[in-house]
Amino acid sequence: MSAFAGWLAQRYRVNRPLSDAERNADVRNFDGMVKDPIDQGIIALNPTFIEYVDRHFHYRGWGAMWGLLVIALAVAFAVAMAMSPTVTPQGFPRPPTTGERFVVGWIVTLSSGLAAFSYWMLLGKDVFRYQYYPIRFNRKTRRVHVFTGGRHTARSASWDEVRFIIGCGAPPGADDKGTTYDLRGHLMQGDQVIYTFAVGSDSGPNPGPTLAHWEMIRRYMEGGMDALPFPPLQLYTSTTPSLRNAVIIHVSSAGAGLGLLFLPITLPWAMFRYLSMKLCRRPAWPRAVEDECADGSGAGSLREPVVYGRVGDGHGSETMLAYWKQATRDAMALNETLRTRMKANGGH
Repeated sequence: MSAFAGWLAQRYRVNRPLSDAERNADVRNFDGMVKDPIDQGIIALNPTFIEYVDRHFHYRGWGAMWGLLVIALAVAFAVAMAMSPTVTPQGFPRPPTTGERFVVGWIVTLSSGLAAFSYWMLLGKDVFRYQYYPIRFNRKTRRVHVFTGGRHTARSASWDEVRFIIGCGAPPGADDKGTTYDLRGHLMQGDQVIYTFAVGSDSGPNPGPTLAHWEMIRRYMEGGMDALPFPPLQLYTSTTPSLRNAVIIHVSSAGAGLGLLFLPITLPWAMFRYLSMKLCRRPAWPRAVEDECADGSGAGSLREPVVYGRVGDGHGSETMLAYWKQATRDAMALNETLRTRMKANGGH
């Protein structure tokens, strides 16, 4: 469940000091290692702020798919048991005994409990919420804004007070099999972690791209758009809740050459993603955050495309894709070095 850490799996632990593993994985420990940054989930970029989707945006629909399946099976089993006829050895109907009523009652109760638990842990975390939970970095005010929904809607903190780490879903000391790396931020109060969030898409089992993802944010916050060494930069992440985008995101997630093999899982996942997105609200930043970022326009400003992955046509897009491939290869080459350094002194 490493890929679902902080969402469907274990919640992020708060009200605690940083662990030794987290100090070892602090991204500031690796400044200067990345040559070229990469985009992992940008949906807006301008001279004032850069905005990302949350780390679980690309997994939406998974909880709805499995949660609804478990609920349907639990309800069907309970109904079948409650309506099952009781007959005599000769085949004639008879009223159920007190013991039979007791057993059926327990089965219905347990099935109802399983259905409720599945809604709480799976389906309910995927529907009737928000389509995504954006993170915004304002370089002019040097503030980080995290959309949380709920009563407070958003949390904000000074850029210098957020501790960013290469997050890891596996427990400290575990091997890397099944581990998923992401860029994680801790809002601190003194030496205590009071809130944790994850920025943009994860990097699967590769910590290198996560560091290159951080490098994009660091360079923007410290040097602005001019500090980003991209050719004509074009965004590819789209939050438009269309069926087309749902299919693009999930059917293509199986990887090159595996699309047909995993289609029995990825296609239903795409359908449930579309359903989840339609049953969720679009996030809206509080007025204070929008006012702070009101002058977010200017030369080179970019917004997300309507279709996921559509980076345009012509020489500019070809140059951008060539840059992306090379930068990703360079980042992947850092994997072993990063794993070794993070494992030192009890790291991941």
